[in-house]
Amino acid sequence: MSYLEDFEVWKDAIEGVLPGKVKPPNQPVDDFVAKTETLAVDAAEDREALKSAGMDENLIDELTPLSGTLRYCQAKWMSEYRARAEAQTQWKEQAPQAYALRDELLHHFSFAYRNHDDIIKKVRRIREGASHADMIQDLIELAVLGEKYPEPLTSVNLDPDLLPQARTVSHTMSELLAAANGANGEGSANKLLRDKAFTLLFEKDSTIREYGRYVFWKDEDKRSKYYK
Repeated sequence: MSYLEDFEVWKDAIEGVLPGKVKPPNQPVDDFVAKTETLAVDAAEDREALKSAGMDENLIDELTPLSGTLRYCQAKWMSEYRARAEAQTQWKEQAPQAYALRDELLHHFSFAYRNHDDIIKKVRRIREGASHADMIQDLIELAVLGEKYPEPLTSVNLDPDLLPQARTVSHTMSELLAAANGANGEGSANKLLRDKAFTLLFEKDSTIREYGRYVFWKDEDKRSKYYK
């Protein structure tokens, strides 16, 4: 079966892991899965001995497909994580120019509308706030305001391309900020699903290893295969 097919089989069980039981990976997922897949082979050879000690032999058969499921979930989360990390990088590169554009427009607007009481109040309100979200909103509001009252801006020879540029930059930076937020995975459905898949596989892996160490307590070679 493919990793996606494994995931479809195990999806409901993974989603059913209770939040309080979720165990984030304490080691690289690829390394853990590789060790679990090796355990599946070793435990299959010792199936009868493990079964005779009271272990549910279905645990052995579940290791490989659940390992594939975890690989699938990990791939989805890493794809999202890399996209967010890239968005963070782009934000850091582009944000200074966006802030500079906002500040330049505020400078021109404050002078051009200085004798227009109703408009200058709007400019002052736009100037309030210092967050990234404020900057993005400022750009679109400045573009709308400038398009609505163009004459004073024309009188100070404001570059007419700055207003559509402000719209474009506001849209671009809004998308980047949305993508960049939460790059550490907080609130990510894909990360939670990965963590739940790890939890489920970790529990089954640990149970088999526990039985293996118990059964082969006098056989050092055999017992060593059941250590993590």
